[in-house]
Amino acid sequence: MGGKGKKPEISDHVVTVRRRLHQALSLGMKVSNSKVKRWQSTDTDTQSHALKSMNAFLSCISFTLLQHPLIQDSILDMVIALGGILQSDNKRILDLAADVAQKLVTTLGNTIHRYPMSEVIIHLSCLLSLSELPVAISSAIALNRILTNLGPARGKVLKEIWNALEKADSVGNVMCALQNYEIETQPIEYFLVMATLLESILRRWSLSRYPVWSNSKLMVILQDRCSQSEISISNAVLKLYSALALCGNVAVKLLENKDFLSMVVRSMGLSVPFSVRIEALRLCQCLSRSEDACSMLNGLYCEPIIQGLVGALGGWRSSCSKRVPSDQLPLVLEACRATLLTRWAGNHHSYFWKHEIDRVLLDILLGDCTVSYEAKVALSSDELVAIIYDNTADTRPFVWDILGNLAVHCKEDFLSKTKGALCYLDFLISCACSVATDLMRKGCSSLSSYMNELEPVSRAVLLMVFSPCKYIASQAIYYLSETLRAFGDVCLEYVLASLKLNASGDVSLVADSYHTITNLISLACYSTLPKYHELIVKREGISSLSSIIKMCLNGDIHIGRSNNASHLQSISYGTECCLSNVSSLEGEEVILLYSLQALSQLIAFLNIVCNHHKIVLGEIVVCKKCRNSDAYNLFESLWYILNNSFGSGPKWYSAYILSFFGFYGFPSKIGKKIAKAIDENELADIELLLAKGQSLQVHSPIIVARCPYLLSNETSLPKKSAWNDWKDQNSEHHHRKMRHEIRISDRVDSVSFVKLLEYIYTGFIQADDNLRTPLKVLAKHCGLKSLYDMLSRKLPEWGIACASCNFSEALEPIGNQLSDIILEAKVIEGVSWSCAICRSSVPHMHAHKIILLSSCDYLRALFQSGMHDSCSQVIKVPISWKALVKLVHWFYLGYLPSIKQDCTWNNLDPEWQLHELQVYVELSSLAEFWCLEEVEEQSFKVVVSCINSQQKSSLELIRFAASLNQWKIVTVGVSSIASIYPKLRDGGELEDLDEELVDMLRAKYVCYCQHGDNAFD
Repeated sequence: MGGKGKKPEISDHVVTVRRRLHQALSLGMKVSNSKVKRWQSTDTDTQSHALKSMNAFLSCISFTLLQHPLIQDSILDMVIALGGILQSDNKRILDLAADVAQKLVTTLGNTIHRYPMSEVIIHLSCLLSLSELPVAISSAIALNRILTNLGPARGKVLKEIWNALEKADSVGNVMCALQNYEIETQPIEYFLVMATLLESILRRWSLSRYPVWSNSKLMVILQDRCSQSEISISNAVLKLYSALALCGNVAVKLLENKDFLSMVVRSMGLSVPFSVRIEALRLCQCLSRSEDACSMLNGLYCEPIIQGLVGALGGWRSSCSKRVPSDQLPLVLEACRATLLTRWAGNHHSYFWKHEIDRVLLDILLGDCTVSYEAKVALSSDELVAIIYDNTADTRPFVWDILGNLAVHCKEDFLSKTKGALCYLDFLISCACSVATDLMRKGCSSLSSYMNELEPVSRAVLLMVFSPCKYIASQAIYYLSETLRAFGDVCLEYVLASLKLNASGDVSLVADSYHTITNLISLACYSTLPKYHELIVKREGISSLSSIIKMCLNGDIHIGRSNNASHLQSISYGTECCLSNVSSLEGEEVILLYSLQALSQLIAFLNIVCNHHKIVLGEIVVCKKCRNSDAYNLFESLWYILNNSFGSGPKWYSAYILSFFGFYGFPSKIGKKIAKAIDENELADIELLLAKGQSLQVHSPIIVARCPYLLSNETSLPKKSAWNDWKDQNSEHHHRKMRHEIRISDRVDSVSFVKLLEYIYTGFIQADDNLRTPLKVLAKHCGLKSLYDMLSRKLPEWGIACASCNFSEALEPIGNQLSDIILEAKVIEGVSWSCAICRSSVPHMHAHKIILLSSCDYLRALFQSGMHDSCSQVIKVPISWKALVKLVHWFYLGYLPSIKQDCTWNNLDPEWQLHELQVYVELSSLAEFWCLEEVEEQSFKVVVSCINSQQKSSLELIRFAASLNQWKIVTVGVSSIASIYPKLRDGGELEDLDEELVDMLRAKYVCYCQHGDNAFD
């Protein structure tokens, strides 16, 4: 062969075979008038001759020759010919053609994306439903090889192939084959190749999943097949389930089925063959990708699932091997990946500890040598590290992740089952700290071949030193301090110098993200050790952290763990869809989070905090002396994080650091609105009597929603009139009632109590240090755990959601009893309604005047106007029932429920989609009238996000929006269908449309013809 850049040489034999191939193809290949080659011969002899020539040609082609232009031209002609021959009605020809197609795609390997395979895919797909099983099997194998050989192909190539699969109804044909499979009369291979093909389609194309999981008959059949004794069928079905579970909606549907969960548990059993257990573990990985799904997975069968995981992790020890045997390593690795469900909080953690997960993890690290543990405890750090490195490297990153996850989700009072010299947890902590510090030291010069392990092991140490469990945190800090004793200062100097380069912009945060992240993790670990604080301050570590935080905010940097953790990158499930609640505390902002974690340990020891900032109308007024200072710049960054769309991790740590500035809680739009209610004494229905004759007027719906402990029993609630009173036409002055009095203990500090009420109303307060202690006492007794933890300067719990300020509990039964307003939706002709409580035929919802007035200036003006309607208990809202429900949701939670454009939505009937979108058009119209700018903006965003992909219903939506004068929505709708204007016009679909809208559509079409899609940007 020639050197680099030269074409591979073609031998005389290949030239001869190629000439014969083209002679055979020329008998059936014709060039159309449009200069496009087509196979047109239906003669079986010609087809057979062409196929045999193809087969001979493929037999002498190597992968290297595939790069030669002449060979590529020949293959292109073969692909065209196959597309025509596969349409034959002759069973013998089809059998031969399917075999040749199989051989062709095998030969092409990952170069297959270079050729137009759509016609071949379509006609192979049509053969899947053929009664001739050999042809169907060969076609399925060929199709599967096409799909699996696509490799990382994306974009246009994948879209073209999916269009071909959809056109041929490939998924429908395979489902039919699987449903009609008869194990007694048909070969197992038939089921396996069909299941394998379907799995390949499901993994890559999310649009294929809905038709499969919505086929209840097929789902029942698959579950029955998995319960059979044939191992290969069980494996195939489990793989199908894993591919389906890539859709979050499917995962939830599967987990709702107890029989399915029982099947998963059985498949993980110790007596089950390895291959089946491995597939069951992979299925567990797919099912536990979200917190909600993991909670369901660990519901009814929690302990059996954990037993299956621990059994797979440690079952190899029964073989008397001192390390994981190579034949059992695949099982252990899949068990490690499945055990990463420990990243989610839940009761499954207690079962892991119950089944001695610490002992199992230690055995994987050091080998199963129980008798020598006592001797190993006495080993030096270097000797211990050497033993760890001598064991299986593939499993260690997962062990570190699992250990860190377990530690960070431990309860405060957790203690390991083992105690004394053989405390496996202590030994694990020691191992992690030893390896982490060893790699930190070697990382200064990048000498170690294990540097990819630095991220998971140092992160494990970080999670342990930040663990809510005092025992784990103290042990981790002790071992970390000991292992850093000899060279800690040197490593810290290197870390600080590297981060300074990041902070100055000399080294990019993104381009050097792995080292940035590991350095930040190391600094966060160092920051928990007070003896290093002076060095961190001296080397401008605080300034570097502050600058990096600012860069993350200004640059909108989003980097997740999987971008840099190589062991996580190897986990490839397929294309995911319809996932929600999948972000851990780290999310896609690890650089920001680790910077904040390090800063959280240093802030208490620094003299840069100012306590002179104030809250005025929910906004911060900064102390004039602090402007342009380090304190102000840091404060500004933290405030920005709290008020914008960041993950719960950065928000929690920002709130924690802000507590040193005297601010507690999470500011929110709804909190700022409800702040108006604090001085709304006219609508207050409870009077709190304090010491020294002081009193405070409060609103029971707000108290019930945010702090029910303050009104601990029903006698503390004001009495409300009977439910039917709202219909009483003479009850205009019924709201003027005596306030219900509640006496507060004389021992309660009134100043602190007022501040507590401010937090209850707004979710965010400023409090001086002298108020912290009395506020803590009140927060504890009132059940305000979030406020209590912040006042106690307790580190955030890993994975916990931010303590949002909302009033949804006011709509629950107890809060609903306190309602003083009825919101009536408009009655829609043909839709019947009957309330079970009052038997009213009008759709309505209970609400609380104080919450409505705080959120809506229009309603405030109405009730304060003195007009007839201002005294009414009924507000007629000119929107449908569905729209009213969403509007009330906004009043009480501060945001509109949106439409999730997932598989369920995309497969919804267009008419139902139209009804859903009309709801948001109604809300937009009402918001314009009631001056609810946020509702109008959020409604518009929902409609715009959906309308572009729903051209079928866009025309009706445009008509509906125009009838409500929602011209912004009309404009977007017209733009979305402008390209199909001629089709709509010729089909007569525009005849009933107003002339003004037709003119708009015509004008947009002209613009589209001139400028394309850019006309609508």
